[in-house]
Amino acid sequence: MLDLNLVGEPRPAVVFDYDWRDCATYALGVGAGADDLHLLWERHPAFAALPSFAVVPTTRLVFDALEAVGADFRRLVHGAQRIRMHRPLPTAGRLHTDGGIAAIHDKGKGAVVIIDTVTEDAEGPVFETRWSIFCRGQGGFGGARGSAAPLPEPVEGPVLDVGLPTRPEQALLYRLSGDVNPLHVDPALAKKAGFERPILHGLCTFGFATRALIAGLAEGAPDRLKAIGARFSGVVLPGDALRVQAWRTGVVGTLRFEAHVGERRVLSHGWVEVEQ
Repeated sequence: MLDLNLVGEPRPAVVFDYDWRDCATYALGVGAGADDLHLLWERHPAFAALPSFAVVPTTRLVFDALEAVGADFRRLVHGAQRIRMHRPLPTAGRLHTDGGIAAIHDKGKGAVVIIDTVTEDAEGPVFETRWSIFCRGQGGFGGARGSAAPLPEPVEGPVLDVGLPTRPEQALLYRLSGDVNPLHVDPALAKKAGFERPILHGLCTFGFATRALIAGLAEGAPDRLKAIGARFSGVVLPGDALRVQAWRTGVVGTLRFEAHVGERRVLSHGWVEVEQ
């Protein structure tokens, strides 16, 4: 059973040292290529880190929290992810992350563990994240189900509709940024889990979408993306072609987005805030 007493208790802080190589490796892992030198070449005059890189320095605290609360790593799946930027992410430095379990929602056959983090550097807050992790088979303890805040609805046709190819070795590239779950590399384990072959990390798909939204809605400037969130709704296999669509809403600067593989939706309830 999940340890409900850990809700609201801070976890040990995490320190993350990194440089331009980590930013470039992450960008390669989410599909950046020769047309994205500002994400890959440290001497480019506009060299920048993708906002979705924020998941990399926070992963260790999240895994620590899940282990402490008693989550069954063999059965959990990533349900949703949110990132909010306080300012552009430096391309090198030392980051200090605090956080803990904000809530545990009882969904009956499973439970959702909500983990919030705040990351700072020497100059102050840089970004916040919220991780929603679904723990299959660990619900039914009589807790509140929880509910999601409503999202603004699209008001017109898509303002972005772009196809993004993934590579057969995409998961092998993405895992170099720290998510070394063998489900994404071991064919035997993937088959045992019910997949035809190793699957792509959900956060890799999330990074692909982030890159596409910045390119299509923010003129390629990562510092114009202020916040982003989405649910993980379907499995992507390395080599699948992604399609990312975005729609304006009645809230200025806030757009909705989704990602599909063919007719199958793989990111849903997506929203992004872009500086106008």
